[in-house]
Amino acid sequence: MLALSLGLSAWVLDRSFASSLVTNAEEQLRLVIYGLMGVVEERGASLTLPDDLSEPRLVRPDSGLYAWVEDADGNVVWQSPSARLSGRALVRFPEEPGAGAFAFGERGQSFYLAYTVIWEAAREARFTFRVEADRGPFRAGQTQFRRNLVVGIVLVVTLLAIAQYFAVAWGLRPLTIMADDIRALEAGSRTRLGTDHPPELAGLARNLDRFITHETESRERYRRAMDDLAHSLKTPLAVLRNALGGKQGDAGLFEEQLARMESTVRQQLARAMAARPPLLAPPTRLAPQIDRLVRALVTAYASKDVEVERHVEPNLAVRMDEVDLLELLGKVLDNAFKYCRGGVRVTAVAGSNVTLTIEDDGGGIEPALRDVVLTRGVRADTAAPGQGIGLAVVVDLLASYGGKLALAESELGGAAVTLTLPA
Repeated sequence: MLALSLGLSAWVLDRSFASSLVTNAEEQLRLVIYGLMGVVEERGASLTLPDDLSEPRLVRPDSGLYAWVEDADGNVVWQSPSARLSGRALVRFPEEPGAGAFAFGERGQSFYLAYTVIWEAAREARFTFRVEADRGPFRAGQTQFRRNLVVGIVLVVTLLAIAQYFAVAWGLRPLTIMADDIRALEAGSRTRLGTDHPPELAGLARNLDRFITHETESRERYRRAMDDLAHSLKTPLAVLRNALGGKQGDAGLFEEQLARMESTVRQQLARAMAARPPLLAPPTRLAPQIDRLVRALVTAYASKDVEVERHVEPNLAVRMDEVDLLELLGKVLDNAFKYCRGGVRVTAVAGSNVTLTIEDDGGGIEPALRDVVLTRGVRADTAAPGQGIGLAVVVDLLASYGGKLALAESELGGAAVTLTLPA
């Protein structure tokens, strides 16, 4: 807009200057005609002018200024030495001016001015004074003006653009500070935006802090409520299991149903937590969580003597709640340990997202069943205990964080579970 407005201003100035040049040219030619009329000599019914004129350009050939005097019949009664010596041809207007009137025009590279008078001392004979001037000097002035105008406009635009840049940068500095604070908030290096903001942004910062506080407190209350629910249900289930310990008959059925109820409580707790991921989840390092789970699973599956190969950068982090990440990794790693023959490989690759691949050397999952096993309640292996909702919970948990899960065949011979996690 600055360049456009100043460009239009420059165009207006150029047009005004060009118009003033034309007006100035006409005024100069009028002065030449008035000067000629001042030195006219009458010879009866005719006029003549001396060759020694006060305007030196009328005397020099090819000077760019020429003059003629015509009578009423169009005969040239006098011409300037500059026109005579240069062989300059006289140019007439399509409509000649009347007595006492000027006629001005442009043609080719010249300006023309004609003035018709009735000369009383020459028996009221009618004469037309004509002057022609080369446009070259006027064009040179216009070119110089345009050059200076362009340089000036460019300089002004540059200076104003620099001034605008610093003014806008200074004016938007509070927004830049707030953006940095929000990035720090997302990175987990701070928990609040604070109050060090200008009045225009203080309300926004205050409301964001309230929202973050409310979200954090709501999540904590939700987590505590679900923990209390799980604890409340687990206690009577344990009592029922103990009470049925010495009974026969339907004890097996009760045991199966009680185990299923306990598993359901755990899965629903994980599902509930997955449905409410934190708004600004702090970064959680992958390697410590994987090491923690691997140590526990190696102990749990000590009879299999599982060898775990890990390729995870120590500082690689994902933007997930630690409890949710442990729940997610625990289910996938537990499946890998459960179905492997003795080898598990964990690989993490950083990019716009973190791609985590967990592989085993077990029997794998048939391609026809890869979509089926992600459905809640469906299991590919009915020999091992379970309810078939583990991978479904993993999919739900990933979806709440914008991630995804993919199943493929591993180079180790078993299954490869690829998790896409937010970096």
